[in-house]
Amino acid sequence: MQGKLWTMRLVFFLAGIGISVWAIVIPYVKIHFHLGDGTLGLVLLAGGTGGVSVMPLAGMAVARWGSRSCIIGSALLMCLLLPALGSAPSPLVFTALLFVYGANFGALDVAINAQGAVVEAMSGRLHMSGFHACYSLGTLAVALLASLLLKLGGTVPVLCVVSAVTVLAGLTQSFRLVPKSGDTPPSGRHFAWPNRRALVLGLCCYAAFMTEGASTDWSAIFLRFSRGMAIDGATLGYAAFAVMTALARLTGDRLAMWLGQAAVMRLGVALGVAGFALAVLVNSGPVGIIGFGLVGFGTGNMAPLIFSAAARVPGMAAHHSMPAVVAIGYAGFLTGPVMIGLVSSHFGLGAAFGVDAVLLGLTFFAARSVA
Repeated sequence: MQGKLWTMRLVFFLAGIGISVWAIVIPYVKIHFHLGDGTLGLVLLAGGTGGVSVMPLAGMAVARWGSRSCIIGSALLMCLLLPALGSAPSPLVFTALLFVYGANFGALDVAINAQGAVVEAMSGRLHMSGFHACYSLGTLAVALLASLLLKLGGTVPVLCVVSAVTVLAGLTQSFRLVPKSGDTPPSGRHFAWPNRRALVLGLCCYAAFMTEGASTDWSAIFLRFSRGMAIDGATLGYAAFAVMTALARLTGDRLAMWLGQAAVMRLGVALGVAGFALAVLVNSGPVGIIGFGLVGFGTGNMAPLIFSAAARVPGMAAHHSMPAVVAIGYAGFLTGPVMIGLVSSHFGLGAAFGVDAVLLGLTFFAARSVA
């Protein structure tokens, strides 16, 4: 069992590499092709749209071939797509590749969470927060590698190749994952609409992913233009969010075993809302950084708790409930930053974060759904 747990952590780490390289490629493409903000926004929509659109098919694929096979297939395709993204010859080609990459990563996301739920159930203990902590560590590792590589004169296409080789090397341990015979037996239906419990979990995931997307895309902008910080200091807002998210996930499983999943969810929501309140209501850049760090620490365990519960939805097979919850969550990550921008253009960025905080706060009353 220990071998499967460590391999599962490795797989989540590799997935973190994949999403982090995607994020690093975006500003490179903007500069390389001289794209305006509006055009770049449309390009980015392709990745999220691809991810959301593939979710029902990903659930069918997991039921048909097993989560291990889907992980291996999606990760291998990711290894091919990463160098292609870094060397796309035109914005149109890049947009098409990003759609495919988003769809493939969406399938990988469903498969790794399905496999993680199986391994968690086999162990008899909570492990999902720890798995997602490794995902966060993967994103941080690539951020550090990118910074070092670019300082040494490397390029983003080289980073894409190095990352693809790293993922390929990690896949050599995939034989330790649970085979199809160990997955949750599929039901007779290929598709099922989410029931009430799955819908509630999906909406909670929407709020969590919306907060993650908003903090990722807008925290530095808020600190730079609303708090007057220099750009190098403003970026610490997202850094605080990312580091505290990873820290929360490293301690989340033990905390959930001690306090219970619902209590950890409620505590996290309260901390997240408090973090937004600090950032928005206190006119101070350093306090804003602390606020975004608190948002990360509070919401870091929400997605792992929700995904773990999604595999146990009464009345639904896991390969139906998991893709439904993940798809609704992805919609939050896709539309959240756009909503922040629209509200901000009329009422200011502080008000937009306030709307996010209200939506996040509503999940406090649905926390029992993760138990």
